[in-house]
Amino acid sequence: MRQYIMIKAGIVRSRFPSILAVFFLFPFSLMGMTHPPLKKIDTVYFNANSIKEFKESEQLIINSMNSFPNHTGLTWRLARNYFRIAKRTLHEEEKIKLFKQCIKNAEKGISLDKNSAENIYFFGLCLGNLSLQKGILSSLSNRDTLRKTMEKAVEIDPTVEHAGPHRFLGVFYSVLPFFLGGDSEKAMHHLESATNLAPDHADNYFYLGEAYFKKELYLKSNQALERFLELAKTVKNDPDLPEQIEEASDLLRRIKIYQNND
Repeated sequence: MRQYIMIKAGIVRSRFPSILAVFFLFPFSLMGMTHPPLKKIDTVYFNANSIKEFKESEQLIINSMNSFPNHTGLTWRLARNYFRIAKRTLHEEEKIKLFKQCIKNAEKGISLDKNSAENIYFFGLCLGNLSLQKGILSSLSNRDTLRKTMEKAVEIDPTVEHAGPHRFLGVFYSVLPFFLGGDSEKAMHHLESATNLAPDHADNYFYLGEAYFKKELYLKSNQALERFLELAKTVKNDPDLPEQIEEASDLLRRIKIYQNND
């Protein structure tokens, strides 16, 4: 009976290998493969919720790149991984280094395929975050590059990363001052496009709610922010989420006050 239980336990464990087991066995599983195991890589990535786990995800991608060095699906996934680690890193120099690694891998992907929307998107995303990390002057000097990069991504495939190119441009036009190219109408257009293309992605509604609030479109802002809070309940591994929930709740309270005073 004991032997049977041990065998059963072994079977159960083998069906649900730990990330660590995948990490050590993964290089051997690549032997003889004609395509990189992107589904396995994505599964580990989406289940990661700490820097340690994202580094394990990173190693899986690097192992795959040893066998498939020119696969653009791996270059943008590695860029994506560096971006996620950077967002969780507190040390400024390390954060800058990670954003640069993200850019480097995305650039490699673009050199292999100039129409790879994913690589173009992560190049722009990490360049934007690197610019912010370096200060306002760096951000302003790169604004034309960022705009053109994301416009190209929109042209090729606007659905990348839950309508990420539209979301980026929406925030871009929303935060820039008017005299430097800021445009509230363009911001709302891009963010509305993002919600239409990815109606179940929380971030799209958060930024759209903010954009509506700035234009004093309180009813629309209320609807977008309520939708954000609803979707936020299902969001995993996003370190920005608690702050976004707090800000959305504050905006909703302010909207209620404004509406009661009308």
